[in-house]
Amino acid sequence: MPFQENLKTKCPENLPRINGNTGRDLAEPLLIYQDIYTECAARHNALVDEINKREGI
Repeated sequence: MPFQENLKTKCPENLPRINGNTGRDLAEPLLIYQDIYTECAARHNALVDEINKREGI
């Protein structure tokens, strides 16, 4: 049985860089990281759950 396509999608490798030394320069990339992490962690956890479920059958 094939895996769902969204579970096979890789997380982005090109992450935004911190450009400067102010709080705003730090906050903008961190907000993007927060969104990326949430999406990728949920996808990764779903993939692990699916693999564990199939191995248990």
